[in-house]
Amino acid sequence: MSRGWRPALRIARRSMWRHLGRSVLIASLIAVPIAGATVMDGLLQTMTSAEANAYDAMGDADGQAEVTQFSTLPGWQPGTYPDTTEEGDRDPAAVDLAGLLPPGSRVVPELTSSSLRLTEGDRIVRTQLDEVALGDPLTAHQARLESGRLPDGPDEVLVTVPLAERLGLLDGEVLRPGARVTGEGGPSVAVTGLAVAPRAIGREAVFARPGAALADSPGSTPFSEEAPSRFLVDLPSGTDVDAVWPALAAEHGVTLLPRTAYTERDRYPAMLGSDDVLETTGPVALVVGFGLLEVVLLAGAAFAVGARRQVRELGLIAANGGTGKHVGRTVLAQGLILGLLGAVGGLLLGGVVIFAAWPLWEGLTGRLVDGWRFGWPELTVAGLVGMLSGLAAALLPAVGASRLRPVDALAQRFRSTSLRARLPVLGVVLLAVGVVGVLGSGMLARREIEENLAVREQTYNYVQADHTLPTIGVLVAGLLAVAGIIMITSGLVAALARTGGRLPLSGRLALRDAGRHRHRTVPAVAAIMIVVTGSVTMAFSFAAVAAGDLRNQPDNTIMVRPDPSINAVGETPSAEERRDFVEGTGEVAAELPESSVVEVRTVQDEAGSMVGFASGGSPTCPFSGVGVASPEVLALVLDERPNPGLLAALDRGEAVVLDDCVMANGTARTEPSTEGAEPVVLPARHQPRPDGTAYFSLPGAFVSPATARAHGWTETVDMAAVPHSASASADEVDAAITSAEDHGFDVWEHSETADELNVVNMSLAAGAGLVTLLGVAITVALSVAESRADLATLAAIGAQPRRRRTFAGAQAFVLSGLGTVLGVALGGVLGFAVGPLSGQLEFAVPWSNLAVTVAVVPLLAVAVAMVATRAKLPMVRRVD
Repeated sequence: MSRGWRPALRIARRSMWRHLGRSVLIASLIAVPIAGATVMDGLLQTMTSAEANAYDAMGDADGQAEVTQFSTLPGWQPGTYPDTTEEGDRDPAAVDLAGLLPPGSRVVPELTSSSLRLTEGDRIVRTQLDEVALGDPLTAHQARLESGRLPDGPDEVLVTVPLAERLGLLDGEVLRPGARVTGEGGPSVAVTGLAVAPRAIGREAVFARPGAALADSPGSTPFSEEAPSRFLVDLPSGTDVDAVWPALAAEHGVTLLPRTAYTERDRYPAMLGSDDVLETTGPVALVVGFGLLEVVLLAGAAFAVGARRQVRELGLIAANGGTGKHVGRTVLAQGLILGLLGAVGGLLLGGVVIFAAWPLWEGLTGRLVDGWRFGWPELTVAGLVGMLSGLAAALLPAVGASRLRPVDALAQRFRSTSLRARLPVLGVVLLAVGVVGVLGSGMLARREIEENLAVREQTYNYVQADHTLPTIGVLVAGLLAVAGIIMITSGLVAALARTGGRLPLSGRLALRDAGRHRHRTVPAVAAIMIVVTGSVTMAFSFAAVAAGDLRNQPDNTIMVRPDPSINAVGETPSAEERRDFVEGTGEVAAELPESSVVEVRTVQDEAGSMVGFASGGSPTCPFSGVGVASPEVLALVLDERPNPGLLAALDRGEAVVLDDCVMANGTARTEPSTEGAEPVVLPARHQPRPDGTAYFSLPGAFVSPATARAHGWTETVDMAAVPHSASASADEVDAAITSAEDHGFDVWEHSETADELNVVNMSLAAGAGLVTLLGVAITVALSVAESRADLATLAAIGAQPRRRRTFAGAQAFVLSGLGTVLGVALGGVLGFAVGPLSGQLEFAVPWSNLAVTVAVVPLLAVAVAMVATRAKLPMVRRVD
């Protein structure tokens, strides 16, 4: 027999066609993660890559220019807060920007926005007016014509489709001829077409050329009172931008942010806005690494199935003079072929999915996609890794097949494993080292974030933390922990099998089968553990992001602030002013369904300054303003009714704080507003919101009215909240805001939006459940097939037909339950580290995700296994 790979590849190809179903399954196990990686890469490259960020900021322009009043000092770099001189004050409107740029340059004013109130019959419709150079290629990222024609003058505008639908300007999907919109107090302008905002396709807005008539209507309020001083710049081909911006800044007060500030961020490390970027490299690297390990384990279990089902064929190789090396090489050749097919198929499937679902992606992301970008080096690596994962998955089954005795192989006989397995010392050591390494890497990432925040407090420039070392540490330590758990799992399964003597018959059979055939039990449990670990780890990451999320106000709530004269420093509102504010907010609430008015009061010290608890100088701990507690305001802030213990603590003179970083030894210390004043120390109780978020428009701590009076603090009306039903229509919300503005109140509105993090958490849990079911199905199918003789014997001595189904259900529970418990434990450890790798210091437990994973996934696996298993053994015809 030839010693080359050619015979092995021929046998592998023939075996693949003879067992087509199993081959398709294994190739699919490899293809699906590759397809997912392809889709994810396309979405990330198209939506969040450096080029995508540059297009969002400046379209196809070469830079953004802003005319300032001051010259910048030498050494300034684009993207940093510029150091300016006190000399050279100038009028930005008098600067001829086009004349300062190289010949052939084009300058287009940036978009300017105003709030706009339109009248439609008796109702007020609130929207936004964007004045932009419509039709110019440099502004295609801000507004585009979808149908109709562009406006020709100041009395013509475009409207987006959502706004046209709300105003009733459409006949079906077409703009009604002669459509017009009217600003509050005039004028009425013609609508010449429908437009779309590429970066927010669901947005309601009016687009017009600069100098639009609607901008002068009484219902229009510009977001900035300053004259437009920002421009999009298109430079001639071949211009060196780095040779242009220093002179513009130093001599003419023009800051030019080049496009390379987005595409070559290493040259501009302090680019403005980078602190808004969620750091995803670390978590994604962990998920990809563990995902590849999951593919190897799950596909390895499937290869174990294949090796056992074709054991007679492998035995014939040995009987004809083949050695164990030849047998193993045959199995490896199958892994190589199926890995190649899975990798290529995954790349093609991912491409088909991303292009076929083009409208779906636009709907989910809320933005137009002009074309897809792919990271071809990353996809090439993913394909190679997928192919190698098929080879790695076949490695252990190949070793097992090569050690099988030819006599046993020809007789299709397997020698069961003894149940006297012990926990390996090496596995325990690897697990301990891995856990310590993960926790240590997480603490290292946390310290890097704290150091960067401290630098930011001093320099006002943001430098993104480099988490390369912690990410590598978490990944390596996590893999060590996984290896240790896999080694320990064999002993755990054997121990469970030995302790199952008191269980019902199906349970005893399931545990005994799992213990004796650990060659397929351990890979299946490990695969389930890996996918549950990935789901739980990302859930911890998203929970940390949510815990650090500083939102302005609760969902479905309008915040109303009285006229500043009511809340003058050092003064309390008069009875008349208080009555006017209460009546006004009552009229605001009357416009909304199921609404109420919650008065928010804060306390001031004798100097007239707001009382707040000190943060200890830590840049990660916010100043917590003190408010006056009431059951209504506590329910608003905590998103739940306050419990009696909390109210009793307030009555005892304790303070309730939402952020425990202002506490020390169970107390909170006020921050004196005047030099030499003594701080007030109060016993404190930490009471965070259930989901860990905070509202920065509301106080961060509360005391009772009696406690405030005891320390000489004065109550003052800060604002009122108007929570309302989520069913409130846009017209009702607009009417309430209009009422508040008519009373001279400042107003902020926040309607409930889809909780994307929660949706992702539930999606991860669902994905973990699907992969768990797949791993359980593979292993249970093999177990039932190998236990055919035992089941037939039980049937012959009178066992009921349903015994086969209960046996399958018990096996599914053993596999999914053990894998889920191990995955949740490992995911919790990794969850401690993945938060800092995402740039978050908070640690929060995703209870909803854990509940779904622990409770639903194993029970669903049991149900599916029992339903999919036939109660009666199928008849088998033997052909001699």
